[in-house]
Amino acid sequence: MASFDRRSTAEEVSEGIDLTGRHAIVTGANTGIGLETTRVLAMRGCEVTMACRDLEKASAGRQRILSESGGAIEPDQLHLQELDLASLESVRAFAKATLASERPIHLLINNAGVMLPDRRNTLDGHEAHFGINHLGHFLLTRLLESRLRESAPARVVMVSSSAMQFSALTPELEDLDWKTRKWSGWRAYGSSKMMNLLFANEFNRRFEGDGVVANTLHPGIVKTELGRDQSWPMKIFGLLMLPVMKQVDRGAATTLLLATSPEYAERGGEYLEDCAPARTPKPGDDRKLAADLWKRSEVLTGL
Repeated sequence: MASFDRRSTAEEVSEGIDLTGRHAIVTGANTGIGLETTRVLAMRGCEVTMACRDLEKASAGRQRILSESGGAIEPDQLHLQELDLASLESVRAFAKATLASERPIHLLINNAGVMLPDRRNTLDGHEAHFGINHLGHFLLTRLLESRLRESAPARVVMVSSSAMQFSALTPELEDLDWKTRKWSGWRAYGSSKMMNLLFANEFNRRFEGDGVVANTLHPGIVKTELGRDQSWPMKIFGLLMLPVMKQVDRGAATTLLLATSPEYAERGGEYLEDCAPARTPKPGDDRKLAADLWKRSEVLTGL
């Protein structure tokens, strides 16, 4: 098995892999890591559904991929489909349309996310980090669960963040919507990223035997639009970090490794950074917390 690291690119980790006949769904596919993930998957022969809130931006991203591919990627490999993770109704509509298409799902890459400095709510009234980064992806994955199992072998890839080390989750899962605690955008973001890990691990425990594995990753500090809503001090900090930031081709590498490497075809419940297994931050390995979060999320999403 080839050895990869933080300098590896998405193309390098997937070199020689043929995904012809496979279908992937990538959330937040119109920009940054999501766009590069989509491009390289399609480059390897995969059919990709670009699941995005802004279809105009998604269409521009799709056209960019096609025009820069020099004909190597066919137009019918890339599909656009509206998905607003801030609306559980939109998630349900996306899942309903996807299941009606009878298209298999071999890869579900939960890539989209927000990182906000101020408190905002989703259309369902949930704190935005919790509602978008966790609940939206939880509901999406659960609604597509049957198709993933029918399409096995299949993989779920959760794009998390090392910011989960700043998580404020309690064993009792108190105040997930930050209604009573003092607001902290950074801790709210970290908590949502910890929930990504907990959910992936629990999903893997429940469905690995059915041929569906789930893994989680930290892409690194990547030059993307994720920090576009940050305050000016944070934006200045971001500018200072530019020399050590990854470009998106390297930022998407760990995603592509988990999505395409034969090593992870049947290997789930892993957490990777820089294309290698990494230590799972606590309480990411807490099985009871993961099971409790699963149950709580089922209630909040109406499952």
